[in-house]
Amino acid sequence: GLGRTYRQHAAFAPRGTNVDFVQVVDKHNVRMRTYERGVEDETLACGTGAVASAIIAHLCRGCQSPLQVQVRGGLLRVAFDRGFRHITLSGEVDPIFEGYIDAPA
Repeated sequence: GLGRTYRQHAAFAPRGTNVDFVQVVDKHNVRMRTYERGVEDETLACGTGAVASAIIAHLCRGCQSPLQVQVRGGLLRVAFDRGFRHITLSGEVDPIFEGYIDAPA
């Protein structure tokens, strides 16, 4: 319920925003859950949210690079330098959908 409430909060009008809930486990591990704009529900992962959460965990809670970000879809790794000029996001990829679009003749 909170994800939907914050996603549509007036402060983010008119388009709304993604909402990430983050729990710091220790200086190298955080847990994150995402309510995603457009999907209008919780998603298994959000790369942008994982990077943002890692940087905020570093700035506000003293977490250190690299950080493991546990999301519902698995484990992501975020690494960054002191000036945040070089940031990497890595993790396993599992296809959840495959589709084809026929090209017009």
